[in-house]
Amino acid sequence: MEFLKINGLNKSFARKRVLDGLDMSVKQGQIIGLLGPNGSGKTTLMKIIAGLLSPDAGEISYPSQAKRGLESKKVISFLPDTMIFPEWMKVSDAFAFFQKMYPDYDHTKAALMQEILELSPRSSIKRQSKGMQERLALAVTFSRKAPLYLLDEPLGGIDPVGRMKVLESIISTHTEESSILLSTHLIRDMETVFDSVFFIKNGKIALEHECEALRQQSGKRVEDVYLEVFGGV
Repeated sequence: MEFLKINGLNKSFARKRVLDGLDMSVKQGQIIGLLGPNGSGKTTLMKIIAGLLSPDAGEISYPSQAKRGLESKKVISFLPDTMIFPEWMKVSDAFAFFQKMYPDYDHTKAALMQEILELSPRSSIKRQSKGMQERLALAVTFSRKAPLYLLDEPLGGIDPVGRMKVLESIISTHTEESSILLSTHLIRDMETVFDSVFFIKNGKIALEHECEALRQQSGKRVEDVYLEVFGGV
């Protein structure tokens, strides 16, 4: 079932076209990779989907949610490329903040995320490493029961062992009722969890494909196809 549909999305900054008539649709229940080089428009696209930026032109709709008429912030849990918590907070404070902010906060999911990502509730955020702060950001993002999760570079500062924990958390929390759109440069680490991928180039979708079919048809990994598409960038 189609959950998110985007038609003709345009966005420019200081006369630079970042998104150029972009079209895409996201199916319900899938984990989707949004892949492209720096400056290709991934973060801008995610911020527009999350309602943090307005497009210059184009439309975004949520067909499966149309009858409810929900706002984007009520159907989307967004993990930006930088999530900054106040230094005075402890891990438990970050979860308490999300509980107050979002009606779809789920105590069971929050506890599961803390366990998988090895987060101590009493730990001071100020004293955590960058990798542990990124684990916390991912954990609170998944503490909600949202139909769509947007994850912008969730593995940037996390070590290889931590990445395995992140993969475990994504798989553990994913259900057929929710979709995950994930932007990353660490394709080799993440491609095993992707159901499908979108390659974004020059503000447009250059390629979209279901991963298993892509591997069967080309005999190549997603990373290999990515290098072919963007090798000259």
